[in-house]
Amino acid sequence: MRLTAKVLAPWIGLSIGNSRLHWFYYQGSQLDRTWDTPHVGTPIDQAPARWAEWQQHSPAFADHPVSHPLPALWIVSVVSSQTLFWQTYPQAKVLSHADIPLQQPYPTFGLDRALALWAAGTLYQWPVLVIDAGTAMTYTGATSPAHCVGGAILPGLGLQLRSLNQATSDLPAVALPPQLPKRWALETPSAIQSGILHTLIAGMTDFIQAWLDEYPTSKIVITGGDAAMLHRYLAGQPATAPLMEGLILDPLLPGRGLQRLRQLE
Repeated sequence: MRLTAKVLAPWIGLSIGNSRLHWFYYQGSQLDRTWDTPHVGTPIDQAPARWAEWQQHSPAFADHPVSHPLPALWIVSVVSSQTLFWQTYPQAKVLSHADIPLQQPYPTFGLDRALALWAAGTLYQWPVLVIDAGTAMTYTGATSPAHCVGGAILPGLGLQLRSLNQATSDLPAVALPPQLPKRWALETPSAIQSGILHTLIAGMTDFIQAWLDEYPTSKIVITGGDAAMLHRYLAGQPATAPLMEGLILDPLLPGRGLQRLRQLE
């Protein structure tokens, strides 16, 4: 797909995830900067109507001159309560499945998965497998915009760690180590790290290999909040070295997808 560059005024992209708001600020056609903020806790009946109040909720608006027209805000969301809040912004465009030129495999297919998959295929190549390492971790593959093969969903890294701490009486909260820990641990925290991380890396390796067995020329794109950590874990294992050649780390994939969609408008 050939996209022609358009001259655009500064605008904002917002990807509303299960845990955080992911912001993208564009100067024309260029992605200028990104950051994350917590979900907004204000009820919808108290949604801000004045510019100063919007600035308090996100730094995305802080540098925009008050005298200038409000920047466009393009929103992709998987959290309806947050969507209700941000769609009250006067220049908001809330994306739907119809806005993404990708054949949806089933009615409840996540909008965030659709955007990431389309962006990855458009930016890198088809076929493509996208691993989104967020609150929920997803694998989604497609051979073209017209054929999404499908995928899988499981709890993400943080969710797995928190579940052991919150659903048991004695297991502690554990942080992610900078490197993949030894498999056979001699104390509880490292045993939790080993169990979750080695199992997750083994699962990732299996999914990637199964996909490449069917589509050997495919790119594998990993995105999401834990993408860099998982990429580092994979890269540190000799057994996964052959899989790293086609593995692309792109934490900003949703923002690139929003950028591409705006260029198509």
